[in-house]
Amino acid sequence: MRIWIGVENFAKIESAKVCVDQYTLFVGPNNSGKTFLMQLLQGLSSRIVEFVDEEAMKILLADRIDEYRRYLINGNNLAQFTESINKNINLKKEQVVKEIFGREVPIERLYIDLELEENVSCQIDIFNGDSLRNENVKRSMSREEIKFGLRLGEENENVKMGVLFTINGHEKIMESLMLGLSLASRKIDIFKRVLRTIFVRKSLFLPASRTGLMLLYREFFTNKTDQAISYQVGELDLVKDEEQYGGLTQPMYEFLRFLQTYSEDEEKRERYKQELDFFEDKIIEGHVNVSKQGKFSYYAKGDRQLVPMYLASAMVNEVAPLVLALTSERRYEMLIIDEVEASLHPQKQLKLVRFLNRINNKGIRLILSTHSDAFVSKLNNLFLLSEQFKNSKDDEIKRRFHIEEEDLTSTDKIFVYEFVFHENGKSIVKEIIPDPKMGYKFDLFTKSAMDLYDEALRLGEMHSND
Repeated sequence: MRIWIGVENFAKIESAKVCVDQYTLFVGPNNSGKTFLMQLLQGLSSRIVEFVDEEAMKILLADRIDEYRRYLINGNNLAQFTESINKNINLKKEQVVKEIFGREVPIERLYIDLELEENVSCQIDIFNGDSLRNENVKRSMSREEIKFGLRLGEENENVKMGVLFTINGHEKIMESLMLGLSLASRKIDIFKRVLRTIFVRKSLFLPASRTGLMLLYREFFTNKTDQAISYQVGELDLVKDEEQYGGLTQPMYEFLRFLQTYSEDEEKRERYKQELDFFEDKIIEGHVNVSKQGKFSYYAKGDRQLVPMYLASAMVNEVAPLVLALTSERRYEMLIIDEVEASLHPQKQLKLVRFLNRINNKGIRLILSTHSDAFVSKLNNLFLLSEQFKNSKDDEIKRRFHIEEEDLTSTDKIFVYEFVFHENGKSIVKEIIPDPKMGYKFDLFTKSAMDLYDEALRLGEMHSND
């Protein structure tokens, strides 16, 4: 499943439609709307399922026998299902934007677009043990599916309803839901819970100027204690209040809460061990440590003396949240990183691209913005090398360019967008389609490079005339 989110006349942006669940890169001038759009994407992507109602469920309903329901998501009904969701989004778009940004922001249109990969079909069966004893239901399900359903009541008396989620008839994810009788009677709640596994990627927005936030987040919450900022720790679902985010946007507030409540998951650190070793060896040349009290510190490679983060370099503070997101007890499937290259020397930026490719290959979706020509050039080079290696499988490519296979990426999953100003002061977001031989063409960076080249030529002419 691929998901796009689109806007028209939103803040500084006249129009945009961007992919939000693969590997997405934003480039463009300052004050063109990149940060606004990234925060909107983070806020809306977690809310998509909220706009599914009974009418949308009916569109997907394929079979109904007593308490048994089968829903199909395929090429025949996806467009109509999407249209139903967008109808509900349109009715609540101003409210959604206000909840994300804490204030009203002009928006004319807000919508999503869904696309299944070729020949992919999703099937959702909702049932209880009794319904699977019905002969008509048995004929529509496989033996393994029926066995799973019949076990529900036998193994746990609290299980009132079961769900079977199937993709193309295989890769089955079987889950028994521990539901009370009241919830078990609401199939839409169960349905939304399953849809959340398809459409929603638990995401974390990493704002620009992370150094300041890393150093001051504790002070922020200390000063806000008396202002009754309400929150629920369980799922980080924030309670709506007049000052619900302390004057910040929801994504910014959630980032600060993430820092405040961070706890390391040892299994996550083991899962990403190779990537974290690369990060510590090639980028920060040291280790970010977290005390039992949740305080962050850093020690350099070869020096085990811990120093508090306010004494560590800006580079360490800027990139440390990436490691924390990977190793957090909270499960993040997507990172949305504003000005990803901030405070990094160009040589470090080149290694950062490799690290990001590596965690993307491990399943972490990325939405990034950058002002760095070094960053985009390295990403483009690895894109071209990935294409070459995919076609030839020649290991000489890796040796020649001093890279490893983990640095390469799935080129069909990268989406690059450029923010372009119009004369009316608004920006249009255009997708950059790569050339098979040259890769991505970044007009803004090319113009800057040519301006500098032309300036250097004129300076050289001045000296030659002296």
